[in-house]
Amino acid sequence: MPQYYSRKMTNKYCITSFSMIGKGKVSQNGLMKKYAYTGDDLLYLKSIYKSLGINYPKFYKMDPLCKLAFLSGEFLLEGIDLKSKYDPSQIALVFSNSASSLFTDINHTNTILDPDQYFPKPAVFVYTLPNIMLGELSIRHTLKGENVFFVSRQFDAGFMSEYTHDLLNTTRLKACIVGWVDYLDQGFESAMFLIENMDAAKCGDLLSPENLEEKIHTFANL
Repeated sequence: MPQYYSRKMTNKYCITSFSMIGKGKVSQNGLMKKYAYTGDDLLYLKSIYKSLGINYPKFYKMDPLCKLAFLSGEFLLEGIDLKSKYDPSQIALVFSNSASSLFTDINHTNTILDPDQYFPKPAVFVYTLPNIMLGELSIRHTLKGENVFFVSRQFDAGFMSEYTHDLLNTTRLKACIVGWVDYLDQGFESAMFLIENMDAAKCGDLLSPENLEEKIHTFANL
């Protein structure tokens, strides 16, 4: 269990939307959506995409990490018109996972190891940075604020909560999407949270390490 930070967080930042994806289950603001999982991760993500009825052909060109983030973003922001509330430059992205873009890094490495079978693919190489995932989300939802990516063994709710508080407290940013998106051979998982500054009376859950972890824990045990 990560250690939470002791600095007092006084601003009333709220979790106004959240989404999570795992094998065989999707959660949108706590409401479960069932998608059949047959053991093929990519087919599973594609089936979710098709079920949403979205016309976004670039989805099929993305690497698995970006596909997972893209779908999480669709559930997170469904029915939310960020453009009417904020300037695109006022919305930040704060993300993390356990292995950066390792899954795609390995795929790229496999294309260049054998001198006799040397076939590097630019379409694979372009995704060998986790920041590309943030770029795909930014393009899809017209987000132009600060973005940052961290690597940690597990989702560090204390660090992510405090970092987001500080970011919103000390800059002109008005909202932030906090995310954990992890994709490896042995599994995948995502959790995204939209954080906004709202009147306390209208706020369901304040941004805190406890509230972030509680939502992730609840999903993991469904």
